[in-house]
Parts: sequence; structure tokens; C-alpha cells
Amino acid sequence: MRKTSKTLLLALGISLAGTSAAWAQQDPNGDGVWSLLEAVEYAKVNNLQVRQSGLNRKINEIDYRQAQFNRFPILNGNGSYYFNTGSFQDPVTFSVQNQEAQTANLSASASVPLFQGFSLTNQVKQNKLELEASHQDVLSAQNDITIQIVTSYLNILFADELIKTSELQREATTQQLERTRKLFEAGSVAENSVLDLESQLATDELNLINAVNQRDIARLNLMQLLNVQAHDDFAIEIPELPEPDEDPTILEGPQVYDAAVQTLPAIKAADLRVRSSEKGVDVARGAYFPRLSFGAGISSRYNNTAQFAIAENFIFVPQDLYLNQEGTNKQTVYFRQRSLLYDDYSFTDQMKDNVGKQFGFNLSIPIFNGFQARNNVQRAIVSQENAALNADIARNNLRQTIEQAQVDAVAARRKYIAAKEQVRATERNVRNAELRLNSGIINSVEYVIVANTFRGAQSELLQSKYEYIFKLKVLDFYQGKDISF
Repeated sequence: MRKTSKTLLLALGISLAGTSAAWAQQDPNGDGVWSLLEAVEYAKVNNLQVRQSGLNRKINEIDYRQAQFNRFPILNGNGSYYFNTGSFQDPVTFSVQNQEAQTANLSASASVPLFQGFSLTNQVKQNKLELEASHQDVLSAQNDITIQIVTSYLNILFADELIKTSELQREATTQQLERTRKLFEAGSVAENSVLDLESQLATDELNLINAVNQRDIARLNLMQLLNVQAHDDFAIEIPELPEPDEDPTILEGPQVYDAAVQTLPAIKAADLRVRSSEKGVDVARGAYFPRLSFGAGISSRYNNTAQFAIAENFIFVPQDLYLNQEGTNKQTVYFRQRSLLYDDYSFTDQMKDNVGKQFGFNLSIPIFNGFQARNNVQRAIVSQENAALNADIARNNLRQTIEQAQVDAVAARRKYIAAKEQVRATERNVRNAELRLNSGIINSVEYVIVANTFRGAQSELLQSKYEYIFKLKVLDFYQGKDISF
């Protein structure tokens, strides 16, 4: 029993050690604390959406290289070896034979495109533009994940501040409850004052739990954006966030838009795809032109039944000739006849002797192809119009987003200023209420109402502060500025 327990503890220790080592590898510094810059840089490499856009860029790189290689000569080699039975055509003599034989054919051919209606050149230019657009897509995905990381980071900071505020409120309520209990035991206050404060303490505990849950959810969201395994030791660096400027210089929407159009990768990608679609039209129009190519080839063949004459011999064959019609006058004449001596015809010799070469030009003139070329051009034109429309949509969405961000920033500033004034007013009120409660001027219910108003004002101030900071960072992002703290 003890041995089993030791084994389980050892296995558990090894598992925890492995988990800690894996977590240390995920953290850039290995200390378990992530700064905003570390989180952003890590997500730019490891976030799944960013990695997917990187794979799309690699595909476009391959397409671009292939478009360049399409202008190179094409060289192919072919070979065959057959075992023949029955009737077949001899590849060497081209005569029909009816016997068992083994035949072989070897050939090589090359083709060089000379003129393709400029389609190959335009295809290279189009694929290069697509490659540049995919690179901008990667940058755009990195920008998107940066905004999400900043949002999650601020949510964690806000939740941490909310936890601290909730703990202070719980501590204040606990101290007030202890004083009220002493007053109740002394007979100075009624029991309902103690019950009201106990109820308020339970509410403070619930608010603290909600704040902790909110922080845990924000931490989980950030870990998922980073594409790291969820871990209890995950922590972020707490920067010193100064109080935001109550009267910053907030540019108007058109000014921010003009800056964003020049810098945002999403707009650059849309414009590059417009230019790419224009080249797509030129590629399709190349089908209207004749196509000229140069080709050359070499081949040879073999048949194992073929023989090679190594010598010749001459013999005289007698033949009787009759000099009259009656057949009585006969004369013998000798004719010379050639006789050949054959030997095996080797594979190497046949391949060398049967070499055939050819070269020439191939010209293809399009006359009528069922309107395929024309319809392909029309499709390319529609794609060009669609790309231009997508670019306009991207600009319109950007303009609307910036206008909304500018309005949100102004509204967040007003809300932040109002929340600060509310906290100042309610803080004085709650201090006054605490003195009156201790003096017995007001009861615990009235004090709880004033205290809850103050707590609500503090929570509203925290929320408006981080919301205001985030809105200002969004405007900085669209202007191409650094959004780190």
C-alpha cells in the first residue's frame, strides 16, 4: 500500500514538473509574467489565425515562383519496354510480326514558349501582386490580434483593480460591522443595524467573487488568444497607468482616416488585389493572340528479334533457259546470288543506330473556341470590378469604424470626467454617513444605501477609466502610433 502511494506521488510530481517546464517554454521570459509587448509579439507568431494567414502567404509564394518557371523550357523524357506475343508492329522495321519479342522505345522532347500573347508575363505580375497582398494580410491579422490582446490585457487590469476595490469595501464593511456589534452589545443600537451590515458584508463578498471570476475569464481569454495552455500560474505585468488626460487632443474622424488609409495593411491588401485583378484581365486577353513555341526531340528504339549482318557470301545458282518455243534448244545460265551471315543486334547498337531527331516551330492561331476566350475575359472584368468594390467597402468600413471610435473616445472622456466627480461627491457623503451612523443619527439601512452609492461610483470610475484608455489607444492604432502602455 505504501509502495503504491509512493509510486502515485512520484508520477504526479513528474507530471507537474513536465507541465511547469512546458509552461516555462511558452513564457518568453520563463518567469510566468507576461508584459503587454511580450504578449503581442508572442501572439503575432503563435496565434492560429495569424499562422493561417502565414500559410496563405506561403501558397502565394509558390504560385509566384511557378509563374516565373512557366516561362522556362519544358523537358520530358519517356521510356517503355514491352513483352510482345502474337501480332505486333516491329518498332524498328515497322513490319507486322507474329512471334514473341521484346521491344523498347526511348525518347526525350523539349518545348520553349516563344510568344503566348503576353499571358505568361502578365501572370507573373499578377501573382507577384497577390504575394504582396497576402503579406499585407499577415500584417493585418497581426494588427487584429494586437487590438484583441490589448483589450484582454486591459480587461485583466480592470478586473484586478476591481478586486482591490472590492477587498477594500469588504474590509471597510467588516470594520463597521465590528463597531456596530460592540454598540449593539452595549445597547446603543438595535440588532437590525448588525443584521443590515452582515447582509452588506455578504454582498461585498459576492462582489469580490464576481470580480475574481471576471479576472479569471479575462485571463483565460488572453491565454486563448496567445494559443497557450490554460494555467493557474499565468500572470501579467501590472504597468503604472497614469490617470488619462481629461482634455487630450482628439483628432477629427477625417484626419484619423487620412492617416489610417496610408498605413493600414488591410487597405493596402485591397488596393493590391485591385491591381492584381487588372493583370488578370490582361492574362485572359492573351487567349486572343496566336501562340508560338519551339520544340525539339530525340528518340530511338530496340527489338530483340532484330539481327545484324556481319558478312556476305556470293553463290552461283544454275537455271535452264529455252531459246525456242518448242523447248528443244536449252541453255544453262548461272546467276550470282548474295547470302548474308547474321549475328545478334545488341541493345546498345540498336539504340545508337536507330536515333531519330526532330525540331521545329508550332504556331497556334485562335479562330473559334466556343467563345471561351471572350467569356474568360468577361469573368476577369467582373472580378476586377468586384475587387474595386471590395476596396471601396474596406475604405467605407474603415471610415465608419474610425468615426465610431472618435465618437466613443469623446463619450468615454465625458463619462470618465463625470465618474470622477461622482466619486468625489459620494466619498464625502459616505464619510459623513459613517460619522452619523457611529453617532446614532442615522440607522444602518441609510448608511448602506449611501455606501452602496459610493461603491457603485468607484466601480463606474474604474470602468470608465479603462474604457477611456482603450478608446484613446484605438485612435492611436489607426494613426499608426505605438499602443503600448
